[in-house]
Amino acid sequence: MAAVAQMISIVGGYVARLFLARLLVILVALAALMVMADLLANSDEIIETNQDVAWSLSRYSVLRLPAILAQVIPISVLLASLTLLIGLARHSELTAIFGAGLSHFRVILMLMPATLSIAVAQFLVEDQAVPPASARLRVWGVGDYKVFAAGASHHMTWVRQGANLVRIGRVEAARDEIFDVTIFHRDIEGQLIEKVEARSAAYDNGNWTLREVVRTDRDTGVPTRVARLTWPGAIESAVLHSLSIHPRELPWTEVKRLAGKSGYGNQPPYLYDVWIQKRIARPLGTVLLVFLAVASVQRMHPRRPAGLMLAAGIGIGFVYWIFDELVVTIGEAGLLPSVLAAWAAPFVLGAIATAMILRQDGH
Repeated sequence: MAAVAQMISIVGGYVARLFLARLLVILVALAALMVMADLLANSDEIIETNQDVAWSLSRYSVLRLPAILAQVIPISVLLASLTLLIGLARHSELTAIFGAGLSHFRVILMLMPATLSIAVAQFLVEDQAVPPASARLRVWGVGDYKVFAAGASHHMTWVRQGANLVRIGRVEAARDEIFDVTIFHRDIEGQLIEKVEARSAAYDNGNWTLREVVRTDRDTGVPTRVARLTWPGAIESAVLHSLSIHPRELPWTEVKRLAGKSGYGNQPPYLYDVWIQKRIARPLGTVLLVFLAVASVQRMHPRRPAGLMLAAGIGIGFVYWIFDELVVTIGEAGLLPSVLAAWAAPFVLGAIATAMILRQDGH
């Protein structure tokens, strides 16, 4: 029994080292390729923002790297798993492993420590590295973030403050300022009492100070101009800034906080509910790609074309990603429950891969 456990440990370490080596090479190659393609597509805009060309290009590459890594980690895991198992099969090592009495699920368990580590790394990249990098790119306003020039969000933001409604035209998070503010004061029955319009507002010591204010009473209809006015009990600056950002570019804790504030934002509550769960479901989907790889190559004959098996595994993987994006998009539109939108694709992938393995094992 001890000898069997020692053999499993040795084989598991060997397989895990091969997997990690392939994963590192594939991950670096794909990330470098995508960074270069991104630079080529946006180099003119990047160079225009700074005379120091080398510094600008390097800074942009570093800031884009977290989002690119989040995209290529699942692809790299699938490719590393497929190339590893195909290589083992072509050299009859996979046959020897199965011949020693190890099941296909045991092979998966050999890869699990490394795969789970990668999944945790993927979560940390998406949750801790992508949000600050995206925030700096929004301030910079280049590439995909060109619409966020000078750190400004040009999306109309709505806030419910008790019975009142607030409309904000633009948010500049870098300076804690908002612009084109309209506050609709209402009574408990929802009837308009007063409309307060301000050209801008600044956040300081927990309060917003409205500037260039025009107050219009419902009964008289006469506007009254005020240079400055304190906006009491207003929403925090950090939360207000988060309202204009898509949940995929926010930390998980911030998405949870916004999901509990149903009166805030130009985004519906179910959008935040989807991404609370999707942030966990995406790394799990990466883990399940290893199941898919094992299910795809477990009966590969040493003389069977490796390219065919690799293409089949990649094809199934891309179908999974397309399906995943589809159900998430439908969930973001409120047409699917958030649980189904976040977990449908990983559940289907896991069920199919497990069924394939069980069928091949004769269970």
